[in-house]
Amino acid sequence: MQHRWKLTGGLAASLGLALTGVMCSAGPASADTATKTLDYICRTRVDGNWIPVPYSRDFTTTAPAKVTPGQTFKVTFDSAPINAVADFNKLLNNVSFAYRTPANAEVVGYRLVGGSNLGSARQWVERDGDTFKVKSDGEWAGGVEFDFPNLEVTLKAPSTNGATLTTGAGGTSFEDTSFGWTRLQTQLNTWDPFQCYADPAKPVAFSTTQVGS
Repeated sequence: MQHRWKLTGGLAASLGLALTGVMCSAGPASADTATKTLDYICRTRVDGNWIPVPYSRDFTTTAPAKVTPGQTFKVTFDSAPINAVADFNKLLNNVSFAYRTPANAEVVGYRLVGGSNLGSARQWVERDGDTFKVKSDGEWAGGVEFDFPNLEVTLKAPSTNGATLTTGAGGTSFEDTSFGWTRLQTQLNTWDPFQCYADPAKPVAFSTTQVGS
């Protein structure tokens, strides 16, 4: 089980945060959970040529529907388990997911929680502003199901009423992927990337939180 906190900047000291939790400034906000299907634009390489691949994934996100100005709250991102088709994926590694938090909310901390069938593989988070990429050094056989840890992000709402705080997928291109892995092909026995980013023509909000008194 993964259970690691990352506290940003000097907020841990100034807010008196402990590794065991974060206190909400206006009491706990009731959380809503919703599952959304995200369509990707994907490609993979076969014998040196790029080919498009239709692909989608389900994400379950838990976040409050409403918070008060300045309130601290948590958003949890949970991707559906992965089970790569064995006919096309002998092995896969370099698996990564990208999530996006609201640009108008302050990040207080984040951690990975849970996961299954991950063996001794490590998972970690790489943050770039409001984008969080969850990565792993593990390797799995095609046809074997495994589940990445959930990403929990603690945020602080802006101090004024009226803001809308939206989360979704990170990544914008094949160079800045939303999801993917590297696969050992079953027929050619070559390692090639499987790259995906969220289809901008079909935007999906994982969660929406309103700020109001």
